[in-house]
Amino acid sequence: MAFHGSFANRAKTTAKAYLVLLALAIGIGSQPATSQEEQPATPSVPAALVRVHLPLKGNADQALQATLLRTSDRLLAEVRANQDARRPLLVLHLDPPLGELDATEGSHFERALALANFLTSRQMNGVRTVAFLPKSVQGHGTLLALACEEIVMAPEALLGNAGIHEAANGTIRQSVIAAYREIAETRLTIPVALAVAMIDPAVEVLQVETEDGIQFVLRADFESFSQEHEIVDQKVLVPAGTMADFDGREGRQIGFVKYLASTLEGIAQAFDVPAQSLVEDNALAAHWKPVILDIQGEITPRLASQIETLLGRTVEQQNVNWIGLRIDSAGGDLEASLRIANAVVQIDPNSVRTVAYVPVEARGGAALVALACNQLVMHSTAKLNVGASAPPLQPADLEAARMSLRESLAPQTAHRWSLLAAMIDPSVELFEYRNKTTGEIRVMSVEEAEEAAEQPEAEAWQRGEKDQPLPFDGMRAQELGIAWKTVETFDELKQAYGLETDPPTVKPNWALELIEALASPGFSVLLLMVGLAGIYLELRAPGLGVGAFVGTLGLLLFFWSQYLNGTAGWLEIILFITGLAFILMEIFVVPGFGIFGLGGGALVIASVVLASLTFVRPHSEADMDALARSLSTVAIACVGFMTFVVATRRYLPQAPLFRRMILAPPAAEEIAVLDDREALANYSNLIGTCGVAATDLRPSGKAEIDHELIDVIAEGEPLDRGTPLVVVEAKANRVVVRATGPA
Repeated sequence: MAFHGSFANRAKTTAKAYLVLLALAIGIGSQPATSQEEQPATPSVPAALVRVHLPLKGNADQALQATLLRTSDRLLAEVRANQDARRPLLVLHLDPPLGELDATEGSHFERALALANFLTSRQMNGVRTVAFLPKSVQGHGTLLALACEEIVMAPEALLGNAGIHEAANGTIRQSVIAAYREIAETRLTIPVALAVAMIDPAVEVLQVETEDGIQFVLRADFESFSQEHEIVDQKVLVPAGTMADFDGREGRQIGFVKYLASTLEGIAQAFDVPAQSLVEDNALAAHWKPVILDIQGEITPRLASQIETLLGRTVEQQNVNWIGLRIDSAGGDLEASLRIANAVVQIDPNSVRTVAYVPVEARGGAALVALACNQLVMHSTAKLNVGASAPPLQPADLEAARMSLRESLAPQTAHRWSLLAAMIDPSVELFEYRNKTTGEIRVMSVEEAEEAAEQPEAEAWQRGEKDQPLPFDGMRAQELGIAWKTVETFDELKQAYGLETDPPTVKPNWALELIEALASPGFSVLLLMVGLAGIYLELRAPGLGVGAFVGTLGLLLFFWSQYLNGTAGWLEIILFITGLAFILMEIFVVPGFGIFGLGGGALVIASVVLASLTFVRPHSEADMDALARSLSTVAIACVGFMTFVVATRRYLPQAPLFRRMILAPPAAEEIAVLDDREALANYSNLIGTCGVAATDLRPSGKAEIDHELIDVIAEGEPLDRGTPLVVVEAKANRVVVRATGPA
């Protein structure tokens, strides 16, 4: 009974407790809904993002320092205005190319160190710096992650292997290793031993368990470390002979990775900041000094040469840091489009921002140019789609173009290779894929998605519905992350970048127009005819120099225009000069043999043909067409030259100007008298007489013998002027001489 009573008392007590809790719950639930809304929510900490394009080269560190300082000042001003004591968040989006870099193309150590020192300086103490690595970062870009206070990585992204480019060029300098150690000791984002192991393959890192937890120690420091700590367990984490690198999961386990995230949305959730605050503010990125280049109509080799020249001149000679490509084109020659796209991606994105502006459409090769820019801005109804190439691509040419996009262009852009291939190949079907773990969205073909799934530790990509068939309009491109922004007017574009006035439009000047005109097929034929005609006139009337001057000028203009047009180089010039030298040698030195003349003529023709081509051997139908055009140019020039020769031989001697410049040939009676005199001439008495060559004997010339100037022929080798000689044979007026040696 006692037990039963006790149980009953406990039951009553429990029932009362439940009733009290129920009453409290009802009381709380009956509170007015406005009571919670009236409580002010804690505002999120101000945040901003700066994109760092790797590798760092040129003066990229200076441009990035200015951008970071402006962004930091804006964040601190916002904090002061809100009277918020928290430090604002500054995210550095480390953005390497999609493909692996060649060993010679990594970030320059000096540039990376300068930017790392700036990140750890007092100027940046007011903000909380976070390095975001959605993709693997190797080389000296690693130093930037070490210089930030926190690191966020994608699970499969790698960080480390910092000395890969130094090791490829020789041994790693101790000053470089010391810099990594100093940055790690200053910031303490990553254990110093691991930072050193990322740059120095000679060290070995031990993971040591002590009474205080897990620590990382260099093998060289382990003895002194063990004397101060009680060692529970140890193992080799980084063996000697390798450079350490860690993926995001390993970094998170070790402790130097704050969060795992593959997208900016993941960063925003991790730090509890609005996602829109982590969109790069282009109006703050720099004090823009903008220019505009127009790409309109069909893309041709001539237009490609213009754009390449204007881009190079703008970057090198003009102090600009924002280049807008206003594109309204249905495409055209694919090779020319690739030339423009490759010229765009070679511009350092940290120093110069390239922006493609598409108000109407960009098709085919024009779409490749747009996607090669750092950012793409489109009107909401503008089209980005497949365009027709001119001439239409053959299957072999299309496959070669796809390989070029995959191996060369795509790794240097922010887009997948299948997206670029879809711009020129309608057979490439694009799908929207979502990473089931990270939530990242990519637009890829089935082939590229299968390759992504086969990568080590890559999460499975889940395919959604088939992408809306090409073309992409501006809104769709922005939704998929292909376009950075959509606008309705050019003024909205200026507002997005903080441009106060219309950027000046860069156009070809008179010199570029002249070069293009001279390099055109019509002028090329004319210049070749002038060059050959000048050489012919000089050979017909030596000593005047007019023919030599005109011929040299024509040939110089031909090769100069082709060189600046991007089709001729030193090979063609050397071939032409060598061929011309062989022809002259055939005429004046070894007449009658033929090898030098034929070989020289072949070299001259080959040089002229190659001067109009960008290749040595044709590999496609387009190359064959270009070769045919070049051969036609040479053939027309040769026909014109032969016509000129026939005309000059027939009509030039009767021309008044020519008759005043050239002595008229003797009359028939005078020729008969001269022949009679030469027939009666007898120089047999000069045999054995010594003299001196008055001119070069090649092999004929004049010699002074017995105080008389006589036409002679050298026996054997040609003789130079002033050579002592002796007459060895004389028949009528034919005098043969031989060198006698020094007088």
